[in-house]
Order: sequence, then structure tokens, then C-alpha cells
Amino acid sequence: MKKFRFLLGLLLFCFIAVPINAHAQEIKPVLKSFSSKMTTINLPGKGLKKSLSVNPGDYPLKTNNTFVDYLLDSWYTYHTLTFNSVSNYSTTQMNVKILYQSEYGYLKDPYLTVEFLKNNGGTLQYTGETNFNTYGATAGTLNSFVPKSMYQGQPYIYMRVGVSEYTSDLYYQDVTQFRVANPFYTPPVVDRTPPAKPTVYAVDNNDKSVSGKAEANSTIIVKKGSTTIGSNKANSAGYFTVTTPTQMSGTQLTVYAKDAAGNQSAGTTVTVLDKTAPGKPTVYSVADNQSIINGTTEGNARVEIRQGSSLIGQITASSTGSFTIKLTAGKKAGTILTVYAIDKAGNRSAGTSVTVTDVTAPAVPSVGKVTTTSTSLTGKAEAGSGVYIFYGSNLIGQATSDRYGNFKAAIPPQKRGIKLEVLAIDQSGNQSNSAWATVN
Repeated sequence: MKKFRFLLGLLLFCFIAVPINAHAQEIKPVLKSFSSKMTTINLPGKGLKKSLSVNPGDYPLKTNNTFVDYLLDSWYTYHTLTFNSVSNYSTTQMNVKILYQSEYGYLKDPYLTVEFLKNNGGTLQYTGETNFNTYGATAGTLNSFVPKSMYQGQPYIYMRVGVSEYTSDLYYQDVTQFRVANPFYTPPVVDRTPPAKPTVYAVDNNDKSVSGKAEANSTIIVKKGSTTIGSNKANSAGYFTVTTPTQMSGTQLTVYAKDAAGNQSAGTTVTVLDKTAPGKPTVYSVADNQSIINGTTEGNARVEIRQGSSLIGQITASSTGSFTIKLTAGKKAGTILTVYAIDKAGNRSAGTSVTVTDVTAPAVPSVGKVTTTSTSLTGKAEAGSGVYIFYGSNLIGQATSDRYGNFKAAIPPQKRGIKLEVLAIDQSGNQSNSAWATVN
């Protein structure tokens, strides 16, 4: 067959020159598996087939009117390929033009196939091909009419051009591959503007979330130092709530907003507020003979002592929480004092109430005149105290002073000159010094 074509070619070459077809059919998906053209095989009478790479990076970029490659066919005839351009053929199609030249019009493998591929996630995907019969022509333009929609969103058109003796051949005699820019590609608008800093509402040490407002639908990231402790999406109005572990007061949290394009805002830093009141202070006992009050509370808290609503003393506790407050004067027994602790954040504790205890002995009672005929002894002592009358170690009378301090104790008549001892004991058990009355 090849000898017959050779002789026929010589005859035709002497008389006529057939130009290459200026146009080709519209590209259509190939039915046979594209993988059949991806295996390197040696066949009798065939040149080594070059493997197709599915890596887009292996396809050199060609600009308009630049040389592509030489294809050597089974006749050892060179086919020169030059990429011309991609032009607008219609509203729906583009024309991919490749300039063609060969040494001979007839002594060659005449069929050129232009395969089209596109980038599918980093791997080339076959989309179709156009076949050209160059028999009888030494130069011309290979016009492939490709749907623009096929390369919508594709910055490059990937092509593989092979030469074969017949269109029915499963293997090319030689093949080359390259890519060209798609002039109908519109690059997506890249958002490189970071969102504004989020507005973050106050966070305290009881909160289990961080809330605020940021760019609508942005992703909110809450960090403690370099550690992310929570994230969530803002809603269409920009409001967000991010669930987080509760944090100690004074902890600094930084909140970022990241948009759909991955742009991250500057951080908004918030300090966790202290909303936990200190525990009730511990107050040591207070007696009516002391003006110093001691106790313990939260470290560095301010301590207030109130009598009713009146502030009668205050001080700042030490770092360990101990405090000592000096009053201007001691308080009467039975007085109720209330002690509060206020931390640096202004949180006030519940009050600790303490009643001033009575540790002061009553004054020495005053005693009225006693005669040998007296059957009672009168006088004055601390109000409500018990009055005891002794002759030596014998208790001979007792009474309780009234609210005015007056008392009257029944006693048996006593001999003249006898000395009676009178003592007062208050309700707290404090005993007065002795008063003496001589029987007249």
C-alpha cells in the first residue's frame, strides 16, 4: 500500500498540488478510551509512541506565532507545527489555529490529530479532538472550533498533537504536547481585603462563650495566646457566639475574623473580667475592750467594717488575705458589726456579722447604809448584773439590778461592826471588784 501511495504521490506531485483543508469539523468527544493513547508501545513499522503526561505542568506554554515542535512520521518526513492564535469564531465558539508545514505533500503520513484537554483539579482530562488530512499539502492552517463553555474557568487550553498514517490507527507515529492561554478566560476577582477587627462584647470569668459582631458569614476564631480555644461562623448579619471554656479573670483572649477567601482580620483583644464576689471574710472575735479587729479574706481585697450603714473602718488586705483594722474606739458589748470584702473588680462579698462580746468587769457596786436592824441591803450596780452579798465566805443575800442599776437584796440582821462584801457579776460572767459595807 505504501509503495502504491509513493508512486501515486510522485505522479500527482508532478501535476497538481492539493492545499490543506482550511477548516475542520467542530470538535466532538472521542468514543474510544483516551487511555489507549497513554501507553508507550513499540509496534512493527511504527515509531516509538510518546507517553502522554496528565500533569499540567509538563505542557510548555506557547504564545501566539511561536514554534511548537517537529513531528517525524513513518516516511521520515517532518511536520512543523507553529501555534498561531485563539480567536473569536462566534458567541459560543473559539477557533484554535495551528500553522502547519511539511517537506512533502504526498510522501508522508497525512493525518494530524489535535487533542484537547483541560485541567481538572491538577490532572488533565481529555475533552475531544479534531482530525486533519494534510494529504497533498505542504502548508496550511489547522482550524479547531472549540466551545468556549468547555474551557470556562480555565486559564489554559491544553493540546496534544499526533501524526498517523490513518485515522483508524490506535497509535501515533509521533506526538507533542503544549498549552496556550485562553483569551476568553476571566480571572476570578480575588478578595485580598481582610475583614475589619471584630467587635467583642465583654467576657467575664463566669462566661462559657465569647460574643460580638464581625463581617457577615466570616469564621470567628478565639485564641488564648497561640492556642485556639473556640471557633464558629458569624451569621448573615455578622453576629457571632463562640463556645469556649470559662477563663480566669485577667486572662487575655484575642478574637479574629477570617473571610471565605481566607483573609484574616487583625485581632481584637479582650481581658476576662472578674465577676465573682470574694467569699465572706473570716473575722476573729471582737470584745468590748478592743479597738483592733483582725481576720482573713481574698488577697488584696478591700475590707470594710460597718455598724449598721455607717462605715467605721476600712483597709486593704495583704496579698495573703490577712487584715487588721483599728477603730477609733472600742464598741459596747452587744454591738453588731458587719465586715465585707470588695475585690479589685468591685465585686462585694456577703457580709460577716460579728457581735461585740462583753469582757469588761462591772464597776464596783455602790452600797447603802446597813444597821443592826436592817433586813435588806440596797445600792446600785451594772444594769442587769447579779449582786451577791457575803459575810466572810457565807452568801447572806443576792439580787439582780434593774435596768437602772438599782438593787435590793434581803439579808438577815447582822451584828454591829461586821463588814459585808458586795460583788456584781454581769451577764457575760465578768466580776466586779468588791464593795464593803460596815454594819452600824
